[in-house]
Amino acid sequence: MAPLDGTAIPAPARLGPRPLPLHLAAPMMLYASSLSALPILKGVWNSSNTPDGRSSDNRSAGAGPEWADALSAMMTSAPFAMASAFPESKLPAMQTIAAQCELADLVASIDLEFRGQLGQMLDGILSYHHHGYRRDLTDPPAVWRQGSTSLHRYAPPGSGMPVLIVPSLVNKSYILDLNSQGSFCRSLAAQGLVPYLVDWGEPGTEEAEFGLTEYVVRLHAMLDAVEDENGRGGPVAMVGYCMGGLLALPLAIERQDRIGKLVLMATPWDFHSGKAPGPNASRMLVSACEPALSLFGKLPVDCVQAMFAAIDPLNAFRKFQYFARLDPASAKANRFVALEDWLNDGVSLTARVARETLGGWYAENRTAGLKWDVGGDTVNPADFHGETLVVIPKSDRIVPPESALAITELLEDVRLLRPALGHIGMMSGRRAVELWDRVTRFLQA
Repeated sequence: MAPLDGTAIPAPARLGPRPLPLHLAAPMMLYASSLSALPILKGVWNSSNTPDGRSSDNRSAGAGPEWADALSAMMTSAPFAMASAFPESKLPAMQTIAAQCELADLVASIDLEFRGQLGQMLDGILSYHHHGYRRDLTDPPAVWRQGSTSLHRYAPPGSGMPVLIVPSLVNKSYILDLNSQGSFCRSLAAQGLVPYLVDWGEPGTEEAEFGLTEYVVRLHAMLDAVEDENGRGGPVAMVGYCMGGLLALPLAIERQDRIGKLVLMATPWDFHSGKAPGPNASRMLVSACEPALSLFGKLPVDCVQAMFAAIDPLNAFRKFQYFARLDPASAKANRFVALEDWLNDGVSLTARVARETLGGWYAENRTAGLKWDVGGDTVNPADFHGETLVVIPKSDRIVPPESALAITELLEDVRLLRPALGHIGMMSGRRAVELWDRVTRFLQA
């Protein structure tokens, strides 16, 4: 509703990248640690005990190859983490500076470089906050609702095979229906399927004590609703995205007389494989989250976002520098803002879900150890006998491909797709459409 004076209502302020203080602190910590290492670096460089036997007085005349290699190695390893902030192409110039400049000049050079890059990051964040893009799709009306959870249908019932699509509990479901330029749900609908997208919503009073089992129970109710709309004569397909794949699996096992096909997209299984944090780090994370869980009864959004940021602490530093260089009117800029809006529009986790996932999955690896149970029943992929398509993006930095591959060894009838995409990229962008077409062909075969 517009104000009485006819002025336009300003667009809602953007948040992000969340948590913003953490994303700003990461490059500052890198900068401080790099400066603190410089006296050591310069001291080693000027040492008279040089590898090639020349005196330190001759160092400014030019560094030998051994020194160049040694300095490059030092600058690309902790605590000499300068390569994380500075492009690799600038390392030779920095080597020369380190060889020929006084320490004060070296500090000034790095300070100038860092200020420029930090300024570019801040320019990118401001440009993002004021960007004109807004999501241009309206969610279909809910055909089922319970508590904060709703179910949305994207095609007329009975017009094709129904597909129940299960997203993660961590982020909003509209990554699967991002905008008019790219929507996984609408792509399936355009090719004759009847997609139903689960929207878990922000946990409310009714979900305050929910664990994973209670969410799977809701999936059972949603499957009943899908069958009621489409008739119970034909099968229903299921698609699980990320954590949603783990929630879909126990339902598929228990109701496999009704589930025709299962698609697991970037679904983790072995939480101790690949580059995943080890059990000790995961236990420390659980302990660190416990005060928030006890105080709020849930894991707040910014805590969840901080855990994702820990995967690559300097990711925001780099990507907002990149965004600052984009033409704000370009398709790339719009796609960046669309994804960033979704990333910052997170959902908190109930305390029980946080403890079951961080403790049971990440710390104890109860999934791969076949010790994870839902409602008292152990979840074993081998118990599902239907056709399964497992999609594992090669460039996934959130779910290590090794973690997702582990489930393929247990499934009875499995097909594997390894697209050259990322975890989020397979739900956005032009190349994602090719993957969606292949998923559609599998479901319709």
